[in-house]
Amino acid sequence: MKILVSSDIHGNVDLLAQLKQKAKDVDLVLYCGDIAKSPASAEKQKLDLDNLLAVLDEIECPCRFIRGNCDNFETQSEYYLNKEETIGGIRIIPFEDILTTPFGTFREVSEEKIAENLNKINGNNAIILAHQPPKGAGDKIALGMHVGSKSVTQWIEKEKPLYWLCGHIHEANGEYKIGETKVINASGQFIIHNL
Repeated sequence: MKILVSSDIHGNVDLLAQLKQKAKDVDLVLYCGDIAKSPASAEKQKLDLDNLLAVLDEIECPCRFIRGNCDNFETQSEYYLNKEETIGGIRIIPFEDILTTPFGTFREVSEEKIAENLNKINGNNAIILAHQPPKGAGDKIALGMHVGSKSVTQWIEKEKPLYWLCGHIHEANGEYKIGETKVINASGQFIIHNL
């Protein structure tokens, strides 16, 4: 199975057009949140979401997304992954908690809460669709600090999921590993992987 991972398009219509184009040759599209610009009005948030949904409607393979810390909306879209789902024999699990930032955005929680919520998840042989990167992988900001979640890193080391897919830290997009787990920060990117 060939997957396309993306994140942090933030309402950019040119990037949405690229997403549609890149999705032509894959079996599954997974989007790691930050659909909308922030800050943005409720109307602009809805427009950014509607634009993404219109693109996903035109993609022939299955598509799933979660919300990031800039996404302040509720949705009943069939593409929204709000619980574990199996697609093509692969378990995909959503995780929307974001470690507290200086900006007071949405779904921000403490390390303790992240650990508590992760410990409810069996990640073995699963893909985790998240927005928050782990500490030490896809989390280095321009000032050189690592701002990922220690709890996520510890959970990955214990549970060993196949993939931790994320975004959030734009300047750290790329591919990493924690043990045997592949960590992909797809901020503003279109990363294709063969499972």
